[in-house]
Amino acid sequence: MLGGSTAAPVIRNPTKEGWLEKQSRILRVWKKRWVVLENSKLYTFRNEKEYANPTEVIDLSVFSSVKSSEDVTRRPHSFDVYSNEYGFSLCAPSANDKEAWIRAIGRDIVMARTNQWQDDVDAYGE
Repeated sequence: MLGGSTAAPVIRNPTKEGWLEKQSRILRVWKKRWVVLENSKLYTFRNEKEYANPTEVIDLSVFSSVKSSEDVTRRPHSFDVYSNEYGFSLCAPSANDKEAWIRAIGRDIVMARTNQWQDDVDAYGE
């Protein structure tokens, strides 16, 4: 799932959260967002710790990788999350923050894809 959500997410135990800039898909402008990573989903919000109305909910199970993208975006501390069909860019406030986000998102992508694979095995039998 990619895009806005009408239901308020239940954020209980985020893996990671903090301010990042996210490049918009259409106008390609950078917008500051409070980003929360929980249960292999990225939630973006306009305000810190106000979880009622996410601007976007991104299901990481459809993505395959996360990597540095400073050479592409020309922005320090930027990184891309992508699949074969789609990607998006984020920018952290520091190199340490960028590396921490890349590790956390990468782990959640692996976990989401592993859980999805296990669900498929369970559904079809071994």
